[in-house]
Order: sequence, then structure tokens, then C-alpha cells
Amino acid sequence: MKLEKENKTTSFLSESCELKGHLHTKGGIRIDGKLSGTLNCESVVYVGETGEIEAEIATKSLVSGGKITGNITAEDTVHINSPGSIEGEIRTCNLGIEKDVFFNGKCHLLSPKDNKRPELSKPRLPRKAIPNRD
Repeated sequence: MKLEKENKTTSFLSESCELKGHLHTKGGIRIDGKLSGTLNCESVVYVGETGEIEAEIATKSLVSGGKITGNITAEDTVHINSPGSIEGEIRTCNLGIEKDVFFNGKCHLLSPKDNKRPELSKPRLPRKAIPNRD
């Protein structure tokens, strides 16, 4: 498969990395490490078998063989490969789930003209304790 320029993987989160917070990328990203928070990608998200995501994901397309907990909105395609798992809601135009994949949640298959990648808001940080009150 020949990748178009905007679909090339330009970022990488390796197996030994863990990221918490809001991640926005214009190019494709491959995640083999841990990510929690929000992920907004204007291209393709690839999640390797060692990848663990606990986040709200908004992307053009997603291909995963890892573990995802959270809601996914993809403008084009979501494809889950074995031994991947998904717990959450999927909103996309095209969905592919291989045999032996764990999926627990809801799926909304949308018309391509109605499906747009939403802008995710940055997560709220936990409040700090106030001395002598908490």
C-alpha cells in the first residue's frame, strides 16, 4: 500500500515511553508505548501490539493491534487487528474487526458526508489541595 504524503508516520511513541496529557499531531503517529488523555491526529494512528491507550481519540483513520480504552472518532476507517482490544464507543464510516479481537462498547457507522473529526478539548487538570481544608 502506497501512503499518501499526509498519511506518512511522522511521530513515534516507543514501547518504553509513557505520555499523559493532550497530544495533537498533523502527520501519522505510531504508538507502541502508553498514552492517557486525549489524542487528536489529522492523519493515521497506528497502535502496535504493545500500545496501551486510555484516551479520547479523534483521527482520520486508526489501525490497532493494541489495547484502547476510550471513545474513538475517525473520519474514514477504524481497523482492529488481533490481538487488539477496544473498550469504548467507535464512530466511523468504515469498520474492520479481525477474529479474536475483544470489543466492548458501541459502534456508530456514519455516512461519509456526515462524519467529521471533532476537535477535542484539553483535559481538565485535577485541582490542587488547599491546606487546612482538604
